[in-house]
Amino acid sequence: MKNLHIYIILILGIFQSAWSQDLKRANDLFEKKYYADAIALYEAAFPSNKSSLVIKNLADSYYHTFDLNASARWYRYLISNYGDTVDELYYFKLNQSLKAIGEYDEAAQVFFEYYTKEGNSAMLQQLEEENIYLENVKAIGNRFAIENSNLNTTTSEFGAMQVGDAIWYTAAHKKSASKTYRWNNQQYLDIYTHPIDKEQLGDSISISLSNTINTKLHEGSFTISPDGNTMYFTRNNYNNGKRKTDDKKVSNLKIYSASLVDGEWKNITELPFNSDNYSNEHPALNADGTKLYFSSDRPGGFGSFDIYETSLQADNTFSTPVNLGSIINTDKKEQFPFISSDNSLYFSSNGHPGFGLLDVYISKNMNGTFQQPDNLGLPVNSGYDDFSYVLNTDNQSGYFASNRPSGKGSDDIYSFKVTKELSIEDCEQFITGVITDRTTTLPLSGTTVTLANAENEVIATAITNENGAFEFNIACEASYTVKAEKNGYQGNSLNIRSTKERNAEHDASMDLYSVLEKQKAEALVLQEKQEAEKLRAEQMAAKKLEAEKKAALIAEKQRIEEAERLTKERTAEKARAEKALAKKIADAIETEKALVKESDRTVIQTEEIHFDYSLWYLRRESRERLQTVIDVMKKNPSIIIEIGTHTDIRGNSGYNKDLSQKRADSAKDFLVKNGIESGRIVSKGYGESKPIVVCATEDACSEEDHEWNRRCEFVVVGWDYEAK
Repeated sequence: MKNLHIYIILILGIFQSAWSQDLKRANDLFEKKYYADAIALYEAAFPSNKSSLVIKNLADSYYHTFDLNASARWYRYLISNYGDTVDELYYFKLNQSLKAIGEYDEAAQVFFEYYTKEGNSAMLQQLEEENIYLENVKAIGNRFAIENSNLNTTTSEFGAMQVGDAIWYTAAHKKSASKTYRWNNQQYLDIYTHPIDKEQLGDSISISLSNTINTKLHEGSFTISPDGNTMYFTRNNYNNGKRKTDDKKVSNLKIYSASLVDGEWKNITELPFNSDNYSNEHPALNADGTKLYFSSDRPGGFGSFDIYETSLQADNTFSTPVNLGSIINTDKKEQFPFISSDNSLYFSSNGHPGFGLLDVYISKNMNGTFQQPDNLGLPVNSGYDDFSYVLNTDNQSGYFASNRPSGKGSDDIYSFKVTKELSIEDCEQFITGVITDRTTTLPLSGTTVTLANAENEVIATAITNENGAFEFNIACEASYTVKAEKNGYQGNSLNIRSTKERNAEHDASMDLYSVLEKQKAEALVLQEKQEAEKLRAEQMAAKKLEAEKKAALIAEKQRIEEAERLTKERTAEKARAEKALAKKIADAIETEKALVKESDRTVIQTEEIHFDYSLWYLRRESRERLQTVIDVMKKNPSIIIEIGTHTDIRGNSGYNKDLSQKRADSAKDFLVKNGIESGRIVSKGYGESKPIVVCATEDACSEEDHEWNRRCEFVVVGWDYEAK
């Protein structure tokens, strides 16, 4: 077991040593900018070494070889795991990678989160302004017709320029046996020429420009003097067959000149402002050949590559190069300058607001000063590198290069024609409307209409015309309040939120309410409200009365039903006691003279008891006559009587019914007051329904007849009352 442990330790030590050697080799390749070779070693090292350095170099290697999907993946991983320790440059590279693969929202979010975390409000504001600027550029639409050149292959072609009847361009060496450039494992670059009328035949008939200019290392972008006799071009630090490098073993780029002598390019000369320690590249002459522009990462610039200007003196010497300043140059790359015949500067940059990686920009020259650059727009610019923009003499066509994925491979040459002017305008929309009188619907001229922003600051004022119309220009994606006011009218307002759609129109038509009409309407509303309240109160009172009547009827019905129920319950008992009761009744009738059997009923006979017309109070003689009833009932304590009262026919039947009930109740009250228990007395008013004297009309009977009809009768209705 001990030997096994030693064996395992030895094996791990061997692997660790191998990993260390591979990582050292990967770092060495990376320092030499052999990115394509470094990728495989970093990928192999990652599982055992997830340090920020390994991830940075792996992401950068993919970035420099334009595998932007892979670089985005690794920059995401780097920031996710080491976000607090990596500087802004890596956020920038992630932003650029995401733009290249079309993830523009995520790209913007990367910077937004970084600047928010850093508390950099100035950069957040700049980011917002740049996003708006790019939206304005995109809004122009495609302003070029572009076409992929037949000269393109799967390797690099760029820097095309029409020279006489030929196209000169830079391309990867067309001999497969030539030396490989280990940055991307393609052949080194040379300058080629091709008949312009045979471009459709492809690069097979392209020839090397000159064996004195082209070498086994890079020769790239170039410019020609107006007389065609001098050429300035870019080449690796290479003279007399020897390559020179800096202290990092990198062969920097330099600018050389060549003279056309007897049809051949000779006198290859390095320009005096070159250096072994930094690069100068991409020369461009102005129209009269007096100034040379180039890109350089020399010390003293704003960062990475800047564009410089030098003047060609009368003695063919050059003035000290001057940096074009912060208007043109940023802390990122500015490369591939071109000067048009009107002295406008075209160049590529990834530091100005762009769609991803290098975009092409124009800076117009005003009185010898280059102005703020503008993005040239679509589709010349894309999410990938777009560069080496060169105009033909017509200033409306030319060539540029791009490594966009839709090409044939690597860098491709595209021809272009300008189809639209570069007119960059802020997104604008319109608020229009008509102000009318609410009552008459007629337009209101002379109305003051104000426009306020989200901070409630008035930013514009308009007066409606004779048609009541007004109009405001507004920005996109903003909030506004439109307010209308006119003497004699109540003001009105409307909130508007603009969208991203350019030139969209928002309707802010409003009506204003006349103060006088408003007062009239309010008075009418008040009157209607009062009338409605009155009607509602009347309806509620009527409903209440109806409810009370209904409740009374229900109560009466319930009382009757209850009485009937009780009657039924007692029926059986009465039947059993019927014989005894009959004997009891017979005995009572026999012993009491006032008790008289009349047909099917027994009554207590008294002298007539009458009532005054329309009254129910007992007359004095009636009270005396009621003593007979009292005596009989006291002698026979089990007797129950019904007091039946009647009226004449004068008055309506309902009234008479109610009056007769009151008379019966009055007689009952008298009996109760004289010692008769209330329970032994039933009072019932029959109204005019049972007259003694039948009267066809009120006038058909005498007053005496009517008085006879106003009577009171005492009918024995029960013989079995028991005091409770």
